[in-house]
Amino acid sequence: MYRLTYAFLLLLVTLSGCASVKVLPQPVASGVVNPKGDTVTVAGKSIVITAGVADTDMVNYNIENMIASFQVEIQNIGDTEVAFETEGFLLLDSTGKQYVALSPERIRQMIAKDTYYLLPYPYVGFYYLEDYEHASFKNATNSRLPYYYELYPQDVYSKSLPQGAVIPKAKISGLLYFHVDLGSLDSFKLLVYRKGGSKSSDPDFSIPFRVFK
Repeated sequence: MYRLTYAFLLLLVTLSGCASVKVLPQPVASGVVNPKGDTVTVAGKSIVITAGVADTDMVNYNIENMIASFQVEIQNIGDTEVAFETEGFLLLDSTGKQYVALSPERIRQMIAKDTYYLLPYPYVGFYYLEDYEHASFKNATNSRLPYYYELYPQDVYSKSLPQGAVIPKAKISGLLYFHVDLGSLDSFKLLVYRKGGSKSSDPDFSIPFRVFK
């Protein structure tokens, strides 16, 4: 019983610690931090990017590793198309460690197949579909807790940043995913390279963020 109580308290401390982490963009040349302070819009040659952290840890997907997501919008204000791909987005922390964006397919592979049958600790299983539906409805109407059984893997695809070309005067928006524990960092930069661009050269965009704990 003591071990059970200790484990539960440890989980609560861990969750509260994650919740206290806040990641905010920092001022950058040709960039404007929005009034709420959680995203920044940066203008470059023919491209305008708005970026901010969407989720410091996707705990509601019950992924074993820390996965952070970023909300990104790319607007093409030029006269020719521009293209981007997952590998063109990187995080670079203050120690020089880099993190490459994960594809939605890679995220899907990291999600356990049966997580929707379980609640967070102490893990209560559903033996009947009626129980699952009842609990799902109750959680949706009465609670904001990220119960694992409310898992929709298709969201990883539907909410991700589209890949490929952005035609003139058009824009795309969606989520980028990184395998990183933002709570362990002090600061980092979101680096953006156009498709086909050399990563030995300067990135098209370098957007700084600071982590507050």
